[in-house]
Amino acid sequence: MSKIIYLFAISIIFQSCTSHKQPANIILSTNSGFDLEIINFRENIPALYSKHILIGDGGSDYDSVQDGKLTDDTLKYKIQNTWIDAFNLKVPQKEFGYLYKSPQLDSVAKFDNVYFKSLYTLTDNTKKPIAYFAETQYDTLTIRNKLVEQIKTKLGKPTYAYNISNDYHQLSYEWVLAGRTIQIATSFGWRMTLSSDKPNKSGKYYQLNILIVNNQEKNKLSDAHVYEFADKILAHGKYYSYKDLQFDKKTVFKDDFYLNSWNEQIIKNENGWYNINTAEIED
Repeated sequence: MSKIIYLFAISIIFQSCTSHKQPANIILSTNSGFDLEIINFRENIPALYSKHILIGDGGSDYDSVQDGKLTDDTLKYKIQNTWIDAFNLKVPQKEFGYLYKSPQLDSVAKFDNVYFKSLYTLTDNTKKPIAYFAETQYDTLTIRNKLVEQIKTKLGKPTYAYNISNDYHQLSYEWVLAGRTIQIATSFGWRMTLSSDKPNKSGKYYQLNILIVNNQEKNKLSDAHVYEFADKILAHGKYYSYKDLQFDKKTVFKDDFYLNSWNEQIIKNENGWYNINTAEIED
């Protein structure tokens, strides 16, 4: 009897382990459900994005017939915002790697019971993944918050928890785990749905993002967001002082791959504004 029980236990363990493996040769698509819980940062990213990948500033799904050959230069990781564009800055200042983006695809990726609608992957120069960012939205606060609580129960007490801003109820939870750091961010926004055969709709949506970073690459990724200005900046035929433009000598430019625990202002929290318990009740 004990032998049978032992063999049965081994069978359960084996089934449990195999059921948590990423499907072989998975390619991102609708309902692909790429499992972010079991990533190992050795995934084949070009293969993962071989069917769907966004290109260009406008974010159109790549079409080989229409767009021609997809080159590495198209996928180079570049941080962009109004200031960077206005002064023609290169951020990161050194070649860092490549950014792969999926278009909006239902259930393209998952973490626990959360299914995401888009997945971005940042790689190094050898196309080895460094970090994953995924996002989704919900129509109700109740559903979104229930899923966040499930993740918090699974991962335990966060290493950091911040009230980023009461504007749009921006909250951030971060877990520093063995091998990886996971950040969950929530907020809300407004959207309008236009239809030719149905009444137009507008309303609130509730955002849920996840960022997963390889701990071995955290310092390198943090540094990639820092731009060190020369004493004078040439832009539009004129020289400007970074001081006159109210930049720091070393200025941080944030994007989806920036952990909030890297933000010195949030870490210092001198006025207590970022304490998670200062967050307003969301409705």
